Amino acid sequence: MAPQRDVYARLASERLPWMSDDQRWRMQDIAERLGRGLDEIDSCIARTAIMSDEIAQIMQESLARRTYTMSLMAMVFLPSTFLTGLFGVNLGGIPGNSWHLGFSLFCLMLVVVIGGVAWWLHRSKWL
Repeated sequence: MAPQRDVYARLASERLPWMSDDQRWRMQDIAERLGRGLDEIDSCIARTAIMSDEIAQIMQESLARRTYTMSLMAMVFLPSTFLTGLFGVNLGGIPGNSWHLGFSLFCLMLVVVIGGVAWWLHRSKWL
């Protein structure tokens, strides 16, 4: 629309023999209206860009929070995963295999390890 505005502004500014003053004023009015319309479109484009940036920032912050939460969850449960994997191998000679309270003691040890990691994360102000 900018070229049309320029054409109307030029027609309004030049004195052409076939154009009356009333028509020139009308061309000037059309050029001004087009200019205001273009300004409005430009401001809408700027507002849209700002809103798009804000939405992208909100989504990025949300993703960062989720990633942080998942990392903490992995940090809490990684030691227990290692221990269950280690004691889950069906080989002879596993400590506590023949004792009737061996499994209960192992479960208690896992709870203590998870609690200890959670306590350490809370004390370090990560949780």
